[in-house]
Parts: sequence; C-alpha cells; structure tokens
Amino acid sequence: MAIQKAKVVDTSTLVHDPFCVNYLIENKILACIPWTVLEELDGLKRRTDVGFDAREATRNIEKLRRDKSPYLKIVKEMDWQKIEFLDRRINDHLIIAAANAIRKQFSNVELVSKDTMMRIKARELGFKAEDYYRDQAKENGGRDLPRVEVTESEIDKVRHTFAYYPKKHGDIMLNQGVVCISNWKGDFKRPQDVADPGEYFAAVRMGDYFQIIPKYLQSFGVQPYAGPDQEAGEEIYNWPQNIALFQLTRPDIALVFLEGGAGTGKTLLALAAALEKKKDYRQILISRPMVHLEDTDNMGYLPGDIKEKMDPWLRPIWQNLSFLKEINTDNHQLIEKLLAEKKIEIEPLDYIRGTTFWKCLLIIDEAQNLTPHQVKTIITRAGIGTKIIFTGDLDQIDRKRRLDKVSSGLAYAASRMQDQKLVATVKFQTSVRSELAKIGVELL
Repeated sequence: MAIQKAKVVDTSTLVHDPFCVNYLIENKILACIPWTVLEELDGLKRRTDVGFDAREATRNIEKLRRDKSPYLKIVKEMDWQKIEFLDRRINDHLIIAAANAIRKQFSNVELVSKDTMMRIKARELGFKAEDYYRDQAKENGGRDLPRVEVTESEIDKVRHTFAYYPKKHGDIMLNQGVVCISNWKGDFKRPQDVADPGEYFAAVRMGDYFQIIPKYLQSFGVQPYAGPDQEAGEEIYNWPQNIALFQLTRPDIALVFLEGGAGTGKTLLALAAALEKKKDYRQILISRPMVHLEDTDNMGYLPGDIKEKMDPWLRPIWQNLSFLKEINTDNHQLIEKLLAEKKIEIEPLDYIRGTTFWKCLLIIDEAQNLTPHQVKTIITRAGIGTKIIFTGDLDQIDRKRRLDKVSSGLAYAASRMQDQKLVATVKFQTSVRSELAKIGVELL
C-alpha cells in the first residue's frame, strides 16, 4: 500500500465530527492521531458540552483499530527539531511535534484543525494546515423575505390559498414564507374588502399553492410584535414572526429553524407555540449547549446538582417562561402545573442526544454553538410524533475559534434540509426589545 497523503487530525476536529477519520480513510488518506489527542479526548469525555462527541470519537477510533484499518495511525513519537522553542507543557505544541515527526515519513502532510489559533501556529512554523471543510454550509443568504404579487381575483377566499407559478413568483422553496403585495386586504372575516395594493398579508408555499396566514395569528397570548416602532403608531408589521407562528403550530412540519439576531423573539415564539400545542405532545423538552468561556469547563466548580449547575445557562429560558406567565392568570397556573408534572422539562444536551423521543416537542436554544454532528445526532433521535425547533443567532457564536457562520450546525442543517416537506426555516431581522436594543443591534 503506497500512501500518497497523510493528515494529522487534532482534538477539535474529532469533537466537531467524531467520524471525520472515516471520511479521510474513504478517500485513501492516512489519518494520523497524535497520542496527545487521545489524552485530550479522555479528558473531555465527562464534559457537559462536548462529552458525548468525545466518547463517540473514542468508540469510533477503537472500532477502526479493531478492524485493523491500514489508513489509521496513532502517532506516539514527537520530533522537536527546528521547533525547540515551543513549550512542551502545551498540548497544541505536542500535537505540532507529532506532525513534525510524521512529516519526516511522508512528503505530503497536512494538519487538520477546527481551532483557528492552532492553524495559525502551525502555518507560522512551516506546516500545511487547513480547516475541516466537509460539513460546511452553503453561503447563508439574506434575511429579507421574498415579495410576491397576487391580485384579489387570484385568491381562493374559502381555502385562503392562491396558486404558485414559478415563472411569476420566482424560486420559492417548500414551506418558505413570503410577503404578499395585493389589493386584497387579507381580512378573513370580510373577504370582499379590497384596497390599493400593499403588503396586507403573508403566505407560505405548501406545494403547488400558497397558504395565506391570518394576520393576527397568535399562540398562548403572543402575537407578532414589531418592537418600539409599532408602539409609536407606525404601520409596521413583523412578517417573520407571523410566518414563524404559522410554521411552529403546523402539525405537518416536524422541524423548524429560527435564525436571527438578539431580541428578535425566537425563543419566546418557540415556547409560546409549544404551550399552545401542548395537547399534541407528551412532553415539552428544552435544552441549550452550555458553552464554557474559552472552552474551559467550570461547571464542576458550581454548587448543586446537574439542574442547579445548568441554571446560569438556562436563565433566558426561565425569563421567557416568566413573561408568558405574566400574560394572564390562566397562563401562570398552567405553566406552574406543567412544570410540577414534568410536562415541561429542561435537560442537559447530552441527555437529549442520548435518548429517542416520541411525541415530544423539543426546543434547542442557542443552536449556533452546535456542530453539524451534534445537530444531526439530535434530529436523528426524533421518534414518531416529535417536533424539533432550533433557535440561534449566527452573529453570536461563542466558539469562535472552532465555529463560524458556515461551519455552525445551525447553518449547516438549515442549508442541507431546506426545501423539504417536513422542514421550515424562518429568519428574523427586527429586534423587539427596546429602541436602545434595536440601535445596538444595528450599530454595534
């Protein structure tokens, strides 16, 4: 066997995609794993944020070793020649030294890392270093909703639909929302009302037709809200929220991605829709990745059990539930009852990914911090009758050394799964917190 190419895989790549080695092997590339990487995987296996992936990567390496794959090499040796100044107590430097040893055995050697700083260091020392590109999303499009024109005569006023013509309306994906410019006012109770053409309603493509959405659709007392401008009396309507409430409450859509900036209402809408449709599910499960500062695990130092340790990460969830409680007395009593009966559960992400769920509504908040493999693992755990909602903001990725707007699991999954009958994506752009928050989003 003549190996033409070798790639040294670091820990960040294996945590990002535990099966990345298989991809290299399929392409007849020698996958080299330094001993230091094995030690790092062992140290990560109990981490609440990446432990599941570390254990999965370890099991996969063991399987490949058991199968005696000729394209897998565990690198025990290190070579410090010409890099003697590096600190041998730093794991990144030990991995580079292992790559230096491999470089003496093969002419074409590359270091594969999701860690930006690791790649910078390696290149400065004369190594070929690259990102892991296999599961990156296509370029993330803009957030503006498409506009389509439809006249009052084209609308079926009984079914509240109108036909989809690609040549007229453009390339609209399945379950994609559009804002309609029409002379019909979109009033379901007064279907005869017409006016000068304007943006009176939104619709969603459901196949060969568009389904018109009631303008004042609401869930659990929450209606679309355009923020401080709406309070000032301006004619502004939050069409993305209108479309999102429609997608979130449809039983025939099993997977929804809500992507947008801070304060656009993603989490609140997901919770409100879940509570509105609570009778359709056995349980509402909520989770979010617990991303530690600089990827250091400080969770073990926090007091209490796993639920209490999670509390700092889950505070936004509790705040949104508190807001929903305050809408009216019935909401307050119902939410308290559901929490007491464990019909609403908040779980660590590793628990979510290790179980099959049937007839559950699963909300994964802050999904921009998940890897594509993590999102895939969650989606493939869905049993019959389960709906999954991912929310996140691609402008607020906390793992910036390892994830970006194209390698985030939220961007990747939304890109790969769009235009499917069971899947919907909504992008938000309007902050609804306050005038100050809105200015902050726009200018900072």
